Amino acid sequence: MVADLIRALLAGAAGAVLPGYFWAAVLRPTGGLGERLAWSTAISMASVPTVAVVLARVTRSGVALWVALAAVLIVFGSGLLVNWRRGPAPGTAAPVLRMPEPTRDPRVLGLVAVAIALGLLVMPARRPPVLVLAVIAVALIVGGALMAWHRPAEPADSPPAPSPGATGFLSAPPPAPEPASPASAASAGPSGAEPGAAGHHEDPPAPAPAQPAPATAQSTTATAADPRPFGLPLPVVRDGGLAVILVLTACRVYSGVVRFEWPYVSGGDQYSHAVMAEQMLAHGQYPGYLIYPPGFSALTAVICRFAGLTPLALFPVLAPMLLVVTALGAYALATRLWGWEYGLGAAALSGLVLTGAFNGFAGGRYPDLVSAFFLLVMTVAALITVYEAPTVRSAVLVTVVGASAVFYHSVATLYAAVLFVLVALICLPYLLRGRHRPETRALLLSLAGVAVLAACYAIYVYNPGGILGGKSSTGGAVSIVLGSQSPASQGALLKELGPPIVWFGILGVAALAASLRWLRRPAQVLTAATVVAWCVVMYLGSRTSLDGFPQRFERDLGAPLAVMAAFGIGLIVRSLPIRGAASRTAPALAAVIAGILAAVMLLAQTGHAVKASDRSAGELLSHRVAAAGQWLAQHNTGGTIISTPYMNPGITNRAVLAMGGYTGLQSYSPFRIAHPRSLPTAGKTPLLDSQEVLLHPQSCQSANILVRQDVRYVVLYRVGNGADLPAFAADTAHYQQVFENPSVIIYATHRTGCG
Repeated sequence: MVADLIRALLAGAAGAVLPGYFWAAVLRPTGGLGERLAWSTAISMASVPTVAVVLARVTRSGVALWVALAAVLIVFGSGLLVNWRRGPAPGTAAPVLRMPEPTRDPRVLGLVAVAIALGLLVMPARRPPVLVLAVIAVALIVGGALMAWHRPAEPADSPPAPSPGATGFLSAPPPAPEPASPASAASAGPSGAEPGAAGHHEDPPAPAPAQPAPATAQSTTATAADPRPFGLPLPVVRDGGLAVILVLTACRVYSGVVRFEWPYVSGGDQYSHAVMAEQMLAHGQYPGYLIYPPGFSALTAVICRFAGLTPLALFPVLAPMLLVVTALGAYALATRLWGWEYGLGAAALSGLVLTGAFNGFAGGRYPDLVSAFFLLVMTVAALITVYEAPTVRSAVLVTVVGASAVFYHSVATLYAAVLFVLVALICLPYLLRGRHRPETRALLLSLAGVAVLAACYAIYVYNPGGILGGKSSTGGAVSIVLGSQSPASQGALLKELGPPIVWFGILGVAALAASLRWLRRPAQVLTAATVVAWCVVMYLGSRTSLDGFPQRFERDLGAPLAVMAAFGIGLIVRSLPIRGAASRTAPALAAVIAGILAAVMLLAQTGHAVKASDRSAGELLSHRVAAAGQWLAQHNTGGTIISTPYMNPGITNRAVLAMGGYTGLQSYSPFRIAHPRSLPTAGKTPLLDSQEVLLHPQSCQSANILVRQDVRYVVLYRVGNGADLPAFAADTAHYQQVFENPSVIIYATHRTGCG
């Protein structure tokens, strides 16, 4: 495993991380190595598979080694050339938003503390009462809104505030500035944040107005601008802290794989992706297998060529690193919003606390994990870049990264489409009304670029209306999915994401929404509106069956909530009596209680998540089924095979297809054929043919199917009722047993037909 892991990591870095390194510098300014690598990975994942697919189709070949090398060199070389000719992107990587001032009202802090305490009480419950959940949610919404509701008051002779984004977990809060006019807000600091943006910095009501007791101007400004947190250079603390978090994330996700699963890995969907990657390696496409965009399979094929491993050998050693990538994406977005301290918090929450991303890995849903938890997160960060720096470079970044979801996963395509529609409906009217022409032009260019590139991807993948010739099954696939899945209960959201992600995420969303009333700069307003709208639409999508994927929306809601939870925790941490931040006993006590309760909830959920990761996630291929698959691979003479729909819990017949090197015939259970949520691009006919052979092997129709579909082997699982085993054993004229173990029987077919 160690040798394969080293080869896979080097190949993954060469194919999915480093090709976009110079493009990351050209298209946007970055602060630190971690943010640079996040953007490099996003650009690489968005562009390398596209170039590989184009080269494979033009040359009518598979993704050979030269295709993989050419794709990587084209992306890397073009970025190097443009960086040499045009230079890195101008501007600053300072955060766009500024944290509200520390809360001094003990009633607000007490309300938040009570909500967290109730959340702790219902954590062990398998089915927490809906009324209690509603009370907690309402309390956190109200508390978060009050934390960012009032404009801070300050004497007229107060010193100017330090640059936005300089304050965070590691520095004392600055004195609250005097309310600024829109004109003065436009020139406030390098990131342009409005001084005193939406913070609650007032004492409880008293007969006479009470003013907070800030630290001296000189010490506060020096602390806020201090480039040496903890007395160390900033890159050491920032990049070193991120490295520690990513290593811990890798340890968490690899633990169960190494101890309980190797040489296999949990999840049934991985076998579909293995089949598609094998087809990409051999033919550059898989037209008759599944309606899946080719992005992930093409990227897998490139990495397989570099590593010299098959997809089934690559996934156990490299797929766990996808959790590290998602944590890196959360870091990049939170850093862009509030600063690197919150980036570290978001990375830790995503990698060590969030359960939704880990469940995606455990189910083998790799394209969904990449697109929903990384590429879409980076798309939001790219939109923020357009708001802050409305240039052609930022528009190109949004186009390349924003359209990539269409090339990876159909459900992520829905997420991206809804997100961009919301951006158009919310942001364009605001910009037009305020006559912000540069921002309007850049956003229109970005939306147009995304629409054109996404349309090209969609035409290639789905062939709507048969534009590229042949038959399109897109309309039928959409009609099958809509309304076919019921939303889960409200309590399921806590189980899917983890209580701290949900509760602190709600607190952060409420505070960010409330802070909109004080934001003046377009970049700040559009950033806050986009992030809040993203969270809200993902939640609404999880509560309706009309979108067809409410449970996917529920799990993928963890991507924005992990970032917002870092913001929510930051609201509490900044109110703690640290370095003279508290001026009165009651607020300090309330803040300490809220902080202790928050820490207990985080530690409890982290322990639960780590413990759950330190065992097999289930849906694991058995050794007996694997032995049958290896036999099929050794005796593969072409044609197709048929197998029972389910080989063992969570593992479908696609496992033996992947291990044997076949693409068909697929088989579904009779109920799933009658009520499908998705169909292969070949339609229902192969599924019905498989069902006929498995249930009625001695029929004349089955004999003709063996000939028409060129069926070489029939693979039968002994457990379940997916096939008529005695009938196969009795029909020696058409079936000859060639393999058997306690779980699986394989018959070779005599394709004689039936007159």
